[in-house]
Amino acid sequence: MMTPVALADASANVLINLANPFSDIKNQPCIQELKQNAEGKTVEGPDSGYVISIMEEPLNVDESGSVANGDAYVVRRCFRNTFQYTETQTDKDGKELHIPHTVPMLSTRCSQNAQTLMESEQAADAEAANRSGSGFSVKYSCKEVQAILTKGGTSGFYGYINMIYRWGASLVGLIAVTIIIVSGIQISASGGDSEAIGSAKKRIIQSIVGIVVLFLASLILYTLNPTFFTK
Repeated sequence: MMTPVALADASANVLINLANPFSDIKNQPCIQELKQNAEGKTVEGPDSGYVISIMEEPLNVDESGSVANGDAYVVRRCFRNTFQYTETQTDKDGKELHIPHTVPMLSTRCSQNAQTLMESEQAADAEAANRSGSGFSVKYSCKEVQAILTKGGTSGFYGYINMIYRWGASLVGLIAVTIIIVSGIQISASGGDSEAIGSAKKRIIQSIVGIVVLFLASLILYTLNPTFFTK
């Protein structure tokens, strides 16, 4: 995962590269509502017609969904690439101007080209720390996000419930199993202390009840919608 770093001055002769930092991922967009056909014309892409939401804090980061057979709900792993540079110029009156620029792209991966460009500008700055005149300040970040594509309100509702349930079920199941294991160890190490044994048994029973409730909830959801756990 790429992370933002300190700003670095860049030389003016890299302006074209700064304005087009994602040459290595330009053909790997995460969301493609439009595309060019073989004749060079712009036509609808595979994601056209979907309502698209971006979650900045992914719940299911391992899912990577592609649109197939008109799926009503798709979860996709994406990377938000953000390249920023501040152009520093001096006007005719000698006043220093700082002009910010931001180049964003939502792609299937982080841009190594943007990372390399930023690092090369840092190196150039270190070699020419005392140079004067026009220059640029550069930084790049890449953040993993989750794209959710839905066909409408109903499919979106079921999809969000599905995603939240899976995340919550995994968390609850992990906690319950951990409590059972720890309580079992406490019983073994209690040395016959009836109070400690009783407390540990109570936690085990509560954890088992929680797992049973979780199972019953999944059974109810499956009964209401047999495709709940497959979409």
